[in-house]
Amino acid sequence: MLRRSAVGLEIVVNGVFLVSAANAVSSRALVSAAWPHVRGDRLRVLIGGLGLGDAFDEALACDRVAEVVVAELEPAIVRWFRAYGDAVAARVAAGERAGRARIAGADVADALAGTPGAWDVIALDTDNGPEWLVRAENAGLYGEAGVRSAHGALRRGGAAVYWSPERYPAFERLLEAVFDRVVPVTAHDLVDGHPHEYTMYVALRGV
Repeated sequence: MLRRSAVGLEIVVNGVFLVSAANAVSSRALVSAAWPHVRGDRLRVLIGGLGLGDAFDEALACDRVAEVVVAELEPAIVRWFRAYGDAVAARVAAGERAGRARIAGADVADALAGTPGAWDVIALDTDNGPEWLVRAENAGLYGEAGVRSAHGALRRGGAAVYWSPERYPAFERLLEAVFDRVVPVTAHDLVDGHPHEYTMYVALRGV
């Protein structure tokens, strides 16, 4: 369901809140948190989950990025974005025409498994973090096999970033067991007039 609240658009999936316009800051931080840790130009970025397009827009705004692919499983979310995404959707459309942007109607788990060593940045925001899932099937992304799949899909020196509503020690330990280094980065959204702190787990693959 797509609905409009006082702060703007928001998406609810199967009765579970997914994202709203109030989450724009942390949605953009999902991508920007990777930039200090990834070197070079001509970067390739894979984003799991389109949402309202803020992470997509943030990636396209970086002049170091050559290509951004968003894997979005739900066709309705893609239709809503193109119809109601306003300036963000217009910038994405321009990126598509320029060959820098693409929306793939696919499960990001399949995209990760099918593209070993392909990405400089992988940004995952399919759910509300490791323990607040929108789809039960997405649990695998946050388990050992899913984390290893993300690691394997990165180029050396790349970063996988996971959006999370809070710190989860068990998930941090799993990331630390698979990746060379994990850097938690905080971001703050203003929701209903109150600041909320979220965590971007930046998981780095060594060179």
